[in-house]
Amino acid sequence: MEPESPPRELELSALEAEKEPMAAAEPEPQRPRPHRDPIPPPESRPGSEKNGLVMKIPPEEEEEEAALGGAGASGSPKFTGLGKEELLREAGTAPWARARMVLLVLFWAGWLGMLGAAAAIVAQAPRCQPLPSKAWWELGALYRAPPKAFGGNLKGVEKRLGYLRDKLQMGGVVLGPLYPPKAPGAKIPSLKELDPALGTMQDFSALLEEAKSEALKVIVDLTPNPADDRVWGAAANDPEVHQQVQAAMSHWLKEDIAGIFLDGIEELPPEVVAQWRNLTEHQPSPSGVARVLVGGTRLEEPWKVPRDPQGPQLLVGPFLRPLEPKPEAESPEGAVRDLLNFLNSPNSSSVGLGWSVGSPWETWVDPKLRLQQLLLVWGLPGTPVLSYGDELELQRGPINEELVPMPWEIAEGIKKGENDTEPPAALELCQALSSLRPRERSLLLGEAQAVSAGAAIAVLRRWDQSERFLLVLNPHGTQLKPFSIKREPEGPSLPSTATLRYSTGPVAAGNPELQLETLKVGGYEGVLLSFPYVRQ
Repeated sequence: MEPESPPRELELSALEAEKEPMAAAEPEPQRPRPHRDPIPPPESRPGSEKNGLVMKIPPEEEEEEAALGGAGASGSPKFTGLGKEELLREAGTAPWARARMVLLVLFWAGWLGMLGAAAAIVAQAPRCQPLPSKAWWELGALYRAPPKAFGGNLKGVEKRLGYLRDKLQMGGVVLGPLYPPKAPGAKIPSLKELDPALGTMQDFSALLEEAKSEALKVIVDLTPNPADDRVWGAAANDPEVHQQVQAAMSHWLKEDIAGIFLDGIEELPPEVVAQWRNLTEHQPSPSGVARVLVGGTRLEEPWKVPRDPQGPQLLVGPFLRPLEPKPEAESPEGAVRDLLNFLNSPNSSSVGLGWSVGSPWETWVDPKLRLQQLLLVWGLPGTPVLSYGDELELQRGPINEELVPMPWEIAEGIKKGENDTEPPAALELCQALSSLRPRERSLLLGEAQAVSAGAAIAVLRRWDQSERFLLVLNPHGTQLKPFSIKREPEGPSLPSTATLRYSTGPVAAGNPELQLETLKVGGYEGVLLSFPYVRQ
């Protein structure tokens, strides 16, 4: 038995063997390869060893690669990719340079094309009309009532402010008179005093706090003789009376009210009214509320009211009375056009109009036309002004100092579907339109234009690209077909169909889409129609 070689000799023998050229092994017959895990990289294979750039692979693994169709089996070289220098050389050749240039041109051409298309779309798209700046009294409705109509005192007013906000969505309340009765021999009542029968100033402060919680503005009515035909009479040009009124205004404005109401504004010198407006606007408000001077008038034509550019911001009067048909006139269309021309004229830009069907002391319109004119109150440009009970069709007689009691049992107690009693039609109309008006820009902000409708009254409301609204009223007792006549060529264009939004008369069940050419409006009926904006 030969002695074992020392370990050093074994290592030298192994190194010598590695240096010798590797002889190609004689191929052996291929045999089926059992399922095995993927072949690991050569560096991690057991039994593989490195020698410079040459790696010895055990014979059994060479056989496995050959069985898998590797280079050892086919003799074809493996693809190893291009090196960095080779890639740079190829990238600099003419074909690749041209390809890059073509792609760059296509990218910028596509980008500029999209930019141009977007610019064209923006240029051709219709411009939105900027929203005008509107004061709170131009956006909301006002409710006019003496404290006696609310139960006789200020606590009764405070109790029912929620009714004004929740049921009618009012923006403010015109409250007054608050002063005590006129003393014998006095020219006007003591306007800056509070009638003890109504409560105390603490009660008034509590009322103001409750109004703020209901988001209601309070305007104080300082009209000295609200139930008389002549409000001011001989006192209209009396400097002493002017001073008393101004002192009373300053007193109530310190209580953080939202404005002053003075009826009979047409009887006063315009320069005095301008001075009172300046006081109303600029006396500091503790809560920062914008204040308004509201002027009432007994004149039916607002353009006949003498006014200074600094007159009242809001003018309220019987402006709807001329829209009633006269015996000598077939249609009040002329009165409608005069009224709308005034609204659209530059002279009316300094004053807004408040629409009403009466005052707390008298009715201004024929009872048969009450409902359709309430439709105009909410549908014309300006401020809706309800006197207490208008929403309940309260009937008032000729002007007098006696106030008709407010039927609160109807206003607060009767609800639709209960006790088989329906609410008054006027209440339903006011609730529906007080909810619709703030949501529709054509009704809230839009211009008004008269539309030829034969013996009927038709007014178109439109704003920019918003939905259009058409008010159609029949002031006669017989049925009319307003649009079966030929309309004026210069008049506003109307569609063939429109959607019925509200009617003061019986509404036929079925499709609300109506053909204007066949539309029939019953006697004393009013309808509100709408149709979408169509770009011309």
